[in-house]
Amino acid sequence: MGEDIIDMIEGEFTHTIYRSDSYMVSKFQTAEGPITVTGPSFDYEKGQKYILTGNYVEHPRYGFQFSMLTIEKYLPSQKEEILSFLKGKTFPGIGKKAAEKIYEHFGSETLSILKEDPSRILELDLTNKQLASLQEGFEKMNDPENEILFHLVSNGFNNNDAQRIFARFKLATIEVGEDNPFRFYSEVYGISFEKVKRYAEKIDFDDPQNKYCEAYLVYLLTEMTFNSGDMYVEKKDLKLYLDRIGGMDNLEEILERCVERKYLYLDEDRVYLYSDYMDEKFIADFMKSYQRDMHLEEEYIKEGIENNENANSIEYDEKQKEAISSFFRNDLSIIVGGPGTGKTTIVKAMADIFKTYFPYSNLMVVAPTGRAAKRINEICDVESKTIHSLLRWNKESNLFAFDIDNPLIYDAIIIDEFSMVDNSLFAALLKACGRVQKICIIGDDNQLPSIRPGNLLEDLITSERFPVIKLDLNYRQSKGNEIISLANDIINEDVDLKRYRNDVCFYEPMRSDFDLISLIKEDMKEGYTLDDIQILAPMYKGEWGIDNLNLLLQNTFNPASFDRKERKSGKYTFREGDKILQLKNRPTEDVYNGDIGVLEDIDLKEKSLMVNYGGVYVFYELDDLSDISLAYALSVHKSQGSEYPIVYFVYNRNNYHMLNRNLIYTAITRAKKKLVIIGDRGLMAEGLKRSLRKRKTGLLRRFSYDS
Repeated sequence: MGEDIIDMIEGEFTHTIYRSDSYMVSKFQTAEGPITVTGPSFDYEKGQKYILTGNYVEHPRYGFQFSMLTIEKYLPSQKEEILSFLKGKTFPGIGKKAAEKIYEHFGSETLSILKEDPSRILELDLTNKQLASLQEGFEKMNDPENEILFHLVSNGFNNNDAQRIFARFKLATIEVGEDNPFRFYSEVYGISFEKVKRYAEKIDFDDPQNKYCEAYLVYLLTEMTFNSGDMYVEKKDLKLYLDRIGGMDNLEEILERCVERKYLYLDEDRVYLYSDYMDEKFIADFMKSYQRDMHLEEEYIKEGIENNENANSIEYDEKQKEAISSFFRNDLSIIVGGPGTGKTTIVKAMADIFKTYFPYSNLMVVAPTGRAAKRINEICDVESKTIHSLLRWNKESNLFAFDIDNPLIYDAIIIDEFSMVDNSLFAALLKACGRVQKICIIGDDNQLPSIRPGNLLEDLITSERFPVIKLDLNYRQSKGNEIISLANDIINEDVDLKRYRNDVCFYEPMRSDFDLISLIKEDMKEGYTLDDIQILAPMYKGEWGIDNLNLLLQNTFNPASFDRKERKSGKYTFREGDKILQLKNRPTEDVYNGDIGVLEDIDLKEKSLMVNYGGVYVFYELDDLSDISLAYALSVHKSQGSEYPIVYFVYNRNNYHMLNRNLIYTAITRAKKKLVIIGDRGLMAEGLKRSLRKRKTGLLRRFSYDS
């Protein structure tokens, strides 16, 4: 800071004026009167006095303020202040009489003595409960965690980031930062590279250039694999990219250091993130060696299918019978099929037959999203959970309670909506499946692959190591559902949009009198609600991007009103009554990435929001608002695993590079009753000619290795 003058004030925290993830405006009461204090977000205690250092500033709009740099709790030294402090909420059970006794023993140095050595409270003649209260209170005051957390939030991290970093490094956090701050990025889940970079620029540490390059290489690999979906980057492509943006002279040396630290893994000329390599290797090793002995005799399989048909007044087609039989014949089986082919129907059959012939064993159906798991539970009357919930994921540490050392106790697991499952999540599930006797994978091989890197379903099918049953008879199509006909035409590469007149509508905005809002209102006149209608688009930006569509629909169907409270956060203003999308998994609250709810209440005093996810109520504080978004319009990827009565698929020329056969197929198969396509026919035709680029993975190569 050089020669800048540092000021100091003593003040009592009264209330918060504004708070974001990293910035806070608060009101403090000082001897000279109230003052506005600005600085990093921090959990102040109401009524507590603090000593603040910083600078007085004159804000052009908000006037005289104090820009805070450091903070510590104020310890009073006057008798009345000490007595008041001891009777406060920090020490429950300490009343006036006990406070007087403590002061008489230690005098004006009471607080500094006990803060320095809490064990000296044993000198006092107090009850055990009072002694415990005093010891706990003073130990908390000495807790270095607060100092570490404040150090982190004072240097650009928000409270959630600071908690994650502290959870990883504990009391060594500051020492780790002074040695290599980039470990906060490389070793802590969910921490932004840019935030760590800004933090590193504020402190001194040895060999900053090389340590920065290590972290940047990890960051670059993370970005490149996430954007491409590839499991690795070839070294030559990595070097070419680095050369385009300025190069990295000592790439080989930095790469070697990253490999030594197990941040990256070098497989010949393929550069992996270390965790991605280990996940891919584990999947291959586990599945190659997976052999169990929980099979059902053929006569019982046939008997079970016939009994199930009679009990449910249903007749399975031959492929469905083959799929059910494959589950009971094989340790690991794969079943694929599009919407309407009866995948959920056979899950119910497999579960029913399993219960009959294995009455003392248990079966679990899992899915990557809460909506998919809930649908299975409702239709099949079988226990179902998300994979994260089953494994008891901890979002702070990114670890699972169930793993190799603590395996699941289920005998059979069926994984639905498998096209959405990425390598990392599948590896985590398999690590917990050491006792599982039977695994069945179910999915739609024409949908988009997972958002995160990997191409699991296609790789497993292509390997030809596992029995694969493809359901090809579509029951919805046989009932005249044009949406299913279009889906099949896409698969067969024979699409003519002029064939469709009823369930599928096509509008070209540039060539017709088109009004999206009017079309939606017409559907609502037919009895549909906004919950029944979902807008899907390929991209977030642009005139027809998800962001603009969300604002358009919010302002139309849930406009600002004096009787609706609202709260701005980032690019959106959240308003009571809004349709809300959950962006991150919260397994402890049974809410997951992709779940949709309604914002029912905003408490401006407590600065919290409450969202109802179909009867599951979740509260969000200000630090949590980055976990949600508006849900009037969604990306096609976010819609996977869900179906809606009506889908509007919106695209334009700005989305052209995103359009491909898999994305279009995924979008249109989200609709159950009505599909409205809004865009240029020529662009749609061009998109349908393009296959999704095949992702680079090593799974097939690993399957070819000797066991």
